[in-house]
Amino acid sequence: MSARPVHDPRYDPEAILRALPEKWRPVFLAQYHEAREVAREPGEYHRLPEVLNLWWLNSIAFADPTYDQRAEEVAGGSGEVVPIEEAILDWDERLVRMRRK
Repeated sequence: MSARPVHDPRYDPEAILRALPEKWRPVFLAQYHEAREVAREPGEYHRLPEVLNLWWLNSIAFADPTYDQRAEEVAGGSGEVVPIEEAILDWDERLVRMRRK
């Protein structure tokens, strides 16, 4: 019996769509379709999983009932902000890899 791959909702457009609030669905779909088209080029295959993973993370953030309020506070300069280097521990290494490309 062969092992079946575990379903990963981070890369499932339908799961992401279901998880998103209604107001974000058209934005997701537009970016998803664009990434799907771009990913047809051999050197751009990575675009689609990157967009799907980003929107999965967005769906988690948008599920927080205080998201809109906190986003407004940050935009207005009064909210709590975490530097990206603290939020993404390997940020410096990622930057180096991206600059090499």
